[in-house]
Amino acid sequence: MIVVDSNMIAARNLTSSLTSKAKQVEEKDPLWIVPVLWRYEFQNILATAVRSKQIKPEQALDIWEKVLKILVENECEPSASKVIDLVAQHGITAYDGQFIAVALEMGIPCLTEDRELQEKFPDVAISMDEFLKPESTPEPTYVVREKKARYRKKKRR
Repeated sequence: MIVVDSNMIAARNLTSSLTSKAKQVEEKDPLWIVPVLWRYEFQNILATAVRSKQIKPEQALDIWEKVLKILVENECEPSASKVIDLVAQHGITAYDGQFIAVALEMGIPCLTEDRELQEKFPDVAISMDEFLKPESTPEPTYVVREKKARYRKKKRR
């Protein structure tokens, strides 16, 4: 379970240089948690793609409906006090604060390519590359194998 920001959702569902990595992230952890704010940010990303003629309005609507079906079950509203506290202490936007607050409240990482958030919240905000790094190699397990004993039946007299 991970929190993902709206740009991660866009990378996964629109073609970009980050789409391949976003798909790998989804394969590693398909349970993506989002604040309700993702809806408005993602709709704006789709609207921008339509205005720049990267996609047609019908495509935008299809993408929206597909993504909404998946993420509607995973929405989580952070406490307003947590968001305001993050804004005041770290000088971030309330928009970014929504994603970070959800991650902090749930005790899970927030995947984002936003370097400012990665610097200000190094224990919470991580990049796709960091998330996709292989786990540290575990110590090898040594197994002792003995030769199978041969048992002989006693002859009956």
